[in-house]
Amino acid sequence: MARSPRRAGWRSKQEAPAVIGPMLRQAGFIGSDSDPTSVRASYDADGRPRRVHARYADGWTCTMHLSLDGGFSLTQSIRMRVTGRMPA
Repeated sequence: MARSPRRAGWRSKQEAPAVIGPMLRQAGFIGSDSDPTSVRASYDADGRPRRVHARYADGWTCTMHLSLDGGFSLTQSIRMRVTGRMPA
């Protein structure tokens, strides 16, 4: 049985943080009021945006998944380092 031709996968590229930051805050991101330091967006084979990854200087990260029907889901997290000593 012959294999069907492989479709081109998603393509990723850097996006302008000043453009994406307000969009993420409007969607519900509550981590930081500043714009992200880096943004990477993934597009499907038809050129539609499907995923956005944003990193912020204060440790927050945000990932937005965009569905074809116009819906989205937003995930946010913070990475922080805590040091100290445990009581004896």
